[in-house]
Amino acid sequence: MFPPQFLSLIEMLVFNSIICDRCCHRKYSLGKTIGILGSVFVFLLALVLLFRPVFSVGDGRLAFLGFAFLIPLRYLYKENGLLLFTIMCTCWLYTFGIFALSQQIAGVLSANPVLLTVCINSMLLLASAYPFFKWFVPMYIFIFRNIPSFDTYRYKYLSLNICFNFVLLLILHNVFIREEESILKILTLILLVTANYLYYFILYRIVQDTLKMDRLEYAAFHDPLTGLGNRSMLWEHLKQLLKENQTFSLLFIDLDRFKEINDKYGHLTGDWYLKHYAEICSGLVRGKGQAYRFGGDEFLIIYQDTEPEALLNQLRTCPKWGDDAPCPFNQASAGMLLCRPPHQSADRILQQADRFMYQNKQQKANKISPS
Repeated sequence: MFPPQFLSLIEMLVFNSIICDRCCHRKYSLGKTIGILGSVFVFLLALVLLFRPVFSVGDGRLAFLGFAFLIPLRYLYKENGLLLFTIMCTCWLYTFGIFALSQQIAGVLSANPVLLTVCINSMLLLASAYPFFKWFVPMYIFIFRNIPSFDTYRYKYLSLNICFNFVLLLILHNVFIREEESILKILTLILLVTANYLYYFILYRIVQDTLKMDRLEYAAFHDPLTGLGNRSMLWEHLKQLLKENQTFSLLFIDLDRFKEINDKYGHLTGDWYLKHYAEICSGLVRGKGQAYRFGGDEFLIIYQDTEPEALLNQLRTCPKWGDDAPCPFNQASAGMLLCRPPHQSADRILQQADRFMYQNKQQKANKISPS
């Protein structure tokens, strides 16, 4: 005869599989995923029935057997093993928490609680499914997709915390089933499960607020058109270099006749012109310095490598402009200042670099002016 308590196991595994599928990215079709997971489930169920005396105690051993699903999940989904393990622990916190609660409620209400446990477990799972999938699962997905973007260690700590909470639930359940059921134990389980999911809500708000602050910080230190660092970031970088007494080159660039581009081709092309030049600047100094948009058609580069003169010539003529550009490159005027300690003030350094750039622009103007 099929043990009634195994019906709860089937329900828990079905719910856990649905949660995993909602939280992860499938590698294959839904049909293939269901087929493989179903085959693993049939195999595990046959194993449970074969060793029925071992798994029919109701102390949570079946939950550990459920972690065998990690093997096919690792094959079927794109997420790494740690994330899959964390998601599985969270699934079991939900489904096994309801099962433990159902067992305590059934023990209080009936002297023969096995069948009543199955009924209560089904009712609680169905009653909580809608709010769980509507509110908690999206919040959970948001947390795990965004935490690694700003702190890998917090991501690992979160995984460890979830694992500990699941182990704590198993220990409490094992302690509780060895004694007589009581209202106090029911309240303890309710508080434990509620506190765990309240923790997720608090963490969700923290991650959400942190991402907002990151976006604000990015906007405060980056130019919205080109994506380069803006004047505020330039000042911070320059002050840091001066504080550390580092040697560097400062290149001040002004695009020649940029107004002609706007007048002749339109302002949208002018924006493209600035963005394309910014991309070229970033590519030329990548790993050796950093490019900034100082304002308008002016750019500034902090360069920390040898031979800045070769870079200066490329920035002026821009040989990588490309034939597919919607308009030709009008060249640029640039001034370079080699900065060695002891340094002058940041204002003074920028003024000198600006003056050298202006001298270069005047020399060009004199060459093309009529005699």
